[in-house]
Amino acid sequence: MYKAIIVDDEDLVRQGLKKHFDWSDHNIEIVADLSDGQKAFQYVKDNHVDLVLTDVLMPYMDGITLAKNLRELYPEIKIIFISGHDDVSYLKNALKVEAVDYILKSIDLDELKDTVSRVVNTMNTENQSKKTMADMENLLNQSFPLLQERFFITMIRDDFENPDIMKERIAFLNIPLNDEMYYCVLVVQIQRIYSKFHVLTERERQILSLQIQNECTEVGKQYSDTICFENKQGEYVMILSLLEDEYEETLLEVSENLDKRLNGYMNLPVSIGISDRFKGLENIKASYENASNSISKRYLLDDELTISVDKYEMDESLKEYKERAKKSLQECLSSGNTEQVSEVLRELFHIIREKFPDDEEQNLMIFLLLLPTRIVTDIKINKKSDYSNQRMILEKFLCCADFEEQCLLIQKLYFEVATLMSSMSKTYSHTIINQVRKTIEERFKEQISISTLARDVYLTPTYLCVLFKQVTGTTINDYLTLTRLEKAKKLLSDPYIKLYDVCYEVGYLSPSYFSRLFKKYTGISPSEYRNVAIASSEQ
Repeated sequence: MYKAIIVDDEDLVRQGLKKHFDWSDHNIEIVADLSDGQKAFQYVKDNHVDLVLTDVLMPYMDGITLAKNLRELYPEIKIIFISGHDDVSYLKNALKVEAVDYILKSIDLDELKDTVSRVVNTMNTENQSKKTMADMENLLNQSFPLLQERFFITMIRDDFENPDIMKERIAFLNIPLNDEMYYCVLVVQIQRIYSKFHVLTERERQILSLQIQNECTEVGKQYSDTICFENKQGEYVMILSLLEDEYEETLLEVSENLDKRLNGYMNLPVSIGISDRFKGLENIKASYENASNSISKRYLLDDELTISVDKYEMDESLKEYKERAKKSLQECLSSGNTEQVSEVLRELFHIIREKFPDDEEQNLMIFLLLLPTRIVTDIKINKKSDYSNQRMILEKFLCCADFEEQCLLIQKLYFEVATLMSSMSKTYSHTIINQVRKTIEERFKEQISISTLARDVYLTPTYLCVLFKQVTGTTINDYLTLTRLEKAKKLLSDPYIKLYDVCYEVGYLSPSYFSRLFKKYTGISPSEYRNVAIASSEQ
């Protein structure tokens, strides 16, 4: 119930207003009636008051002065002037202090009722707005962990065009990152051979994920301030601050303790990638990519044979060689052209022998040996193939007497794969495209790129784009967009899902961009689509 006071130097007016008007009907309680502005001002200072009905002319302190003083200290209090003056200029001065309304003596009860109703409606509206704002503030505070995690994921996936906005968000979300400190990014990946995630219920997966994040955070905090979050299922990202110059030993200890806790205690085989030390928040994304790439350089032969290749820092010539080898060999193998395979291998073998030292020579030869493995595995060849047994391939390679014999073995294996590709070229193309489609449908929430999809099927991005367009008649980007929008339509049919949550659920980080894209492809905005979908379901 709202609390009100009546201020008038005429006792008859005060008593008449109290007795002859039903204040309770307007949810108002008259808590005091006072004879001058000075007493009223002191009363308000000592007690909570929502509404003041005051005469304009009074001794000691008039109504205008009272209203000005109240406005300075208590701007939320509503004021209604009661005036017996017909001096228009005087009333204008009264209204300059933003009184809600005024009524004239002699007081008409119907007019008073209308005036009080307007004031109460204003107070109700303002109180509801305050309650809504308080609820939003409370919801925002409860959502901080989710907002922080979304921001962390954005930091490692997107480039920040405006560093000032990035810093403002970091400050707002109370994230302990700044441009002055040195940091390092660690990527912790549950190894592919670990299948427990796939047999757990969603509740069990979430609990396990929280356990892993907690273990990573606890280990990191033993050495420095640590941020840890889940980037995607089975991958956890840690950002560690580095206080001392000799940080390598610290990172080694962190990695060893992570392996001990996750692999030793929780029986979760992990791979840990470590970035270089960096300074500057704009370098977080590149550092994450470096840490992630340091894991991807490992080539796991099979689930039982944990041999890693390329465990050294590649110089530019080595990187260039590998990229060239992958591009040329993957495409000629996929096309089934044995003559082209022979020509490309002959050139690559020559480069290895002439340009690289002995220790790198064998690593590169193993790299070439295993390159077709992913192709054969992904297309699920039913025919008997040497690549169906990777251990046997490695054993044959290790038994070769010299470099020339290794070259002959690799050439023989490549010819076998190329011949298989040639016999099933059309089937292979459709199999590859089906796998890409499946990947998009399963991972449309992620920020997947054409390069990522091409790498997954062991083709170059250009080759995959051409192949996808030939088989499907559409581009990869259009297929991804349409997949996301179809998922969005299903979510929009649920009125309880917020529009911005639909945006995030289908893989877009900007609600405004999502809305523009949705309208471009459907002709209507997401909110318009929702209204139509809900109306249709109610018919």
